[in-house]
Amino acid sequence: MSNSRLSRTNTRHRCSASLWAALAACLFFPAAELAGAATAQDNDIHLELSPRICTLAARDKQCRTEVHAQWSAPHEESLCLVVLDRPSIKRCWEHYARGTYSIQLTFVDDLTFQLRDPELQNILASEVLRVIREALHYRHRRREPWNIFE
Repeated sequence: MSNSRLSRTNTRHRCSASLWAALAACLFFPAAELAGAATAQDNDIHLELSPRICTLAARDKQCRTEVHAQWSAPHEESLCLVVLDRPSIKRCWEHYARGTYSIQLTFVDDLTFQLRDPELQNILASEVLRVIREALHYRHRRREPWNIFE
């Protein structure tokens, strides 16, 4: 085999090997996960809500509960806690590594709590307080398999 032909064959194998490596990387490490991993390392701010779920009984129209929000960061941050669709709720901290906030709330639908920069432009962390409505379950009487008249 001539050197030029051998060179082309090796180049083809290297290209197809690198193509397979790129394909495997895409399959095993999706871009969204890679981007999320970089963001999580750069922005390791945690937000926790308590409670995380409000369950409404069939007769209840709205949730009324005291919500505790707690956040922590690896270093001091200046940020604000806001609740979407509730512009009156806003609590800010300047140069803190952690913070807590409690508020009595009455609501009908899910509430989204966000930690944002002081200018309210960037979302640093987000949690949702979910509303779950109790479903009315009607149990059907089980029929005996041998009774064909019922």
